[in-house]
Amino acid sequence: MSLDITEKIIARQPPEAQAIIRLLLAKIAELETRIEQLERGQKTPQNSSLPPSSQHPHARPQPRKCKSKKKRGG
Repeated sequence: MSLDITEKIIARQPPEAQAIIRLLLAKIAELETRIEQLERGQKTPQNSSLPPSSQHPHARPQPRKCKSKKKRGG
């Protein structure tokens, strides 16, 4: 998503609105960089287009908790 908000547009706003716009633009930029870092960091064959052979051969998947077959109570 491209925001075409220029200083010229911001300058036409009241001072309070200018401060809010600049604050929000800075927060958007910060969050976009954080998203990029998170997306770059944890690529596995399960969540990306990497081939399964790129995973360690002895790596085990996380164990899934199964419900007990026992009935509740005493």
